[in-house]
Amino acid sequence: MAISNYHWASTDVGTPNNSAPQSSSRQIIRYLRWAGSLLVILSAIGFMFQSHADLLPTYRYWVSLAIVLALCVGGLVCNYGLQERTGARLFFALGAAFLPVQVSQVSAMVYAYVQGAQAPQPDYSWLQFGDVHPALIAVDLGITALLLVAVSYTSFSMLAKRQVKTLMQAALLGNLALLLPIREGFGLPVMLIVMFAGITLIERQFQSDSTMKLAEGLTARALVSLPLWILIGRSLLYPLSFWLAMAVATMIATVGIATVKQYTQSALVIYLSQCAGTVAVLLIGPMTVQHFGLPNNFYTLAIPVAIALFALSTQVVYHAKAYRSLGSVLATGLVLTALLNNQAFAPLLALSTGIALVVIGGLKFREKVPFFLGQLNVLGGILFYCGYVVDAYSNAPWLFSISLGLAVLLLASLLEKKQQLIVNAVGNYLNEIKEWG
Repeated sequence: MAISNYHWASTDVGTPNNSAPQSSSRQIIRYLRWAGSLLVILSAIGFMFQSHADLLPTYRYWVSLAIVLALCVGGLVCNYGLQERTGARLFFALGAAFLPVQVSQVSAMVYAYVQGAQAPQPDYSWLQFGDVHPALIAVDLGITALLLVAVSYTSFSMLAKRQVKTLMQAALLGNLALLLPIREGFGLPVMLIVMFAGITLIERQFQSDSTMKLAEGLTARALVSLPLWILIGRSLLYPLSFWLAMAVATMIATVGIATVKQYTQSALVIYLSQCAGTVAVLLIGPMTVQHFGLPNNFYTLAIPVAIALFALSTQVVYHAKAYRSLGSVLATGLVLTALLNNQAFAPLLALSTGIALVVIGGLKFREKVPFFLGQLNVLGGILFYCGYVVDAYSNAPWLFSISLGLAVLLLASLLEKKQQLIVNAVGNYLNEIKEWG
């Protein structure tokens, strides 16, 4: 019977089950499935850790392969022997989840063969797959490729039949990237960013499909992203370069600030993810300063932090006002320090920063802290230029006095003509400020 004729498409559930609460027996079955899945995963991890690193790489690969085959057999028994679809979906989903590990093992063999004995290897012996004969590598690669196509297609057909084509393409491309013998250099972070961007685009496509938000759909989406997370974890086993650190920080920031809100409504998860994403963003500045040898001072650190806090305040769920307030304080401290030290372009920095704080933080978000700190920055810039006025008075007192007198007379006339309008405007302004948070 062809795979397309399997009656596993019953997983396409149009609407969630709104029946009465599940019985205690159903709860027990659910707990048993969770426990069995965890035992399988922990056993596979334990095999690699518990004194089995002395096995030859070939044997380690075949033991992992046996786990995948056992899971597939379990899925076939559930589907044909027990006529039970949920167990079949679970077995094949676990098998599809183990396949990227198989691909990673074959990739380690290819990497050791291509790079030779001088190739950098992880410190953990159970992750080293060197000294494998090329013919055996070819056999392992062929077996892994066949299983990857068959098991992934079967799993995705059971979990999300509507999106099988997209899921298969993403899974095959992800595992192909995982297979490449790249462990260092600039190509690795580029590959990570490309994979992450591709998964992000696919996830946006899935947002319009209600079935992909069910448990089966979420499982399929997790399987697609698994090669990326394995690649990230594998990369961290080697010396961390600047570009790799930047790529990892960018992905953490994107997931923690923007993406996590699409997957969960848990306040705790969103809050912790926001904290992790914020820390990742704030670490980018110091890493850049250190890598490029920029002056490690208050200016080079405060500028990116202040800009990042304002940018993050438009995306975060919690404490957006605090982000803008802290960013305003940092920007004001930066401006005042530059003015006191007579830094180049300090007056222009004060005026531009002040206008930005007033317009963005004050008028747009109606917040007092950035609004008044912005006015303080503008005032600081104006006072700096007042020094030129003092110099003009010292050089030509009579000309300065005439100019000031004319300006005062014009101001008096303006106040007399627009007195009531100015009073009303000031009153409305004060009332508006009182209503701000």
